[in-house]
Amino acid sequence: MKKVVIPGLVAGVLMLAVSLVLGLILSAIFPDAMAEYSNSEIFRQWDDPLMYYFILHPFVMGIILSFIWLKVRGLIEEEGLKKGLVYGFYVWLFFGVPGMLMTISSFQVSTFLVGTWTVSVLAQDLAAGVLFARMVR
Repeated sequence: MKKVVIPGLVAGVLMLAVSLVLGLILSAIFPDAMAEYSNSEIFRQWDDPLMYYFILHPFVMGIILSFIWLKVRGLIEEEGLKKGLVYGFYVWLFFGVPGMLMTISSFQVSTFLVGTWTVSVLAQDLAAGVLFARMVR
């Protein structure tokens, strides 16, 4: 249990940090994209209590990904950090990409916005994979 929860929570902190940093960078580069978030017909307002899940989500994902890492790490032939990068890429490929395809096909958000989410999720998954490769051997 300790091999799942501790690395999962650390991964949650890392994934949240990556998300926040990329969000700041992308909003500075593309300020018009941030206007899309203010559309209350699509997105909840920040004062809605359900929005707290945005902060909780990386920790939930971190614990889930930590559990999966323990089950599949032996299946990845690479070693060291490359093993973590491969794991992060596969997580993104199997979970992130289909989720983003579903998002773009079902919600009225711009392709650009979904593209930034896709890049952000890839960065988060790669960071978590590297962390697991370093913390849980």
